[in-house]
Amino acid sequence: MKLDFGAILSRAWKITWENKVLWIFGLLAAMGNGAAGGGGGAGGGDGGGRDFGPGGLELPPSARRFVESPDPRIIAIVIGVICVLVLIALVLFVLSIIGRGGLIGGVRLADDNGRVTFGEAWRVGLRNFWRVFLIGLIVGVVVIGLVLILLVPGIFFSITIIGLLCGLPLIFAFVVAAIVLGIVAYFAQIAAVVEDLSVTAALGRAWEVIRANLGDIIILGIVLIVAQAVIGVVIALPVIVTLIPIVFAVIGFINESQNMAVGGLIVAGLCFVAYLPVLIVLGGVLETWITSAWTLAYRQFLRPMAAPGAQSVPLAPAA
Repeated sequence: MKLDFGAILSRAWKITWENKVLWIFGLLAAMGNGAAGGGGGAGGGDGGGRDFGPGGLELPPSARRFVESPDPRIIAIVIGVICVLVLIALVLFVLSIIGRGGLIGGVRLADDNGRVTFGEAWRVGLRNFWRVFLIGLIVGVVVIGLVLILLVPGIFFSITIIGLLCGLPLIFAFVVAAIVLGIVAYFAQIAAVVEDLSVTAALGRAWEVIRANLGDIIILGIVLIVAQAVIGVVIALPVIVTLIPIVFAVIGFINESQNMAVGGLIVAGLCFVAYLPVLIVLGGVLETWITSAWTLAYRQFLRPMAAPGAQSVPLAPAA
């Protein structure tokens, strides 16, 4: 069927705006969207206290003493901090899965009933946790398997020009396959929540829907990607304000003006901290709108399709 893009996007925004409780689930779901975060590049300093002579890099005396006879208390603190960070990451990951299922189910409830409560969306997220998780896990394992399949021959053939030329199409094919698998996983998660399907049935249903509506999915995807990019730039613009005091801080460091340098960094930090809550909320709103659009589109895709054994079921039991 022909997708009514204008109606989908406007309806998605209406649901997003009238059900602000879904912003919480949008924020939680956004944490699982490739938010594995970058590593901290701890760059080198001024080289003071280090010997870069022919003998190689020599550690400062304090660091050398710690390496030779490490302080058990410091080691315990480091291990404790690592454990806390791992625990926090695990909790955030679980919440992101619940948020994804709760957001999809909440959009469906809002589309059917006009309103959805936090408790209703939360119960949907809990009920569909394992299905949403397993769909992502299965697709992730497949992607990792493809990486390993390409990695071994890629290393072998990369030492020759012919091997390198042959490897480029393989890399392109892998990128395309990863994108397709990601789309299948996304639609499968929607199918699992909206139609109450098992993991395997949801994956099959997702592939069926994608094949039958590929053109509309590509168009809607392009529209949402462009919209997300434009809105993302607008949301990030105030962050540029924090660069102004950073410029003064750099000038202060260059001119050896400690007050200007420290003051610039403090002002930049305060500006960023002040805008961070706004940035988080707007990110949740954007994720809610995008997920709403895809969920509504999926439901519209289902209308002309005969759905044997996949009837619509209530998502949240009556309180």
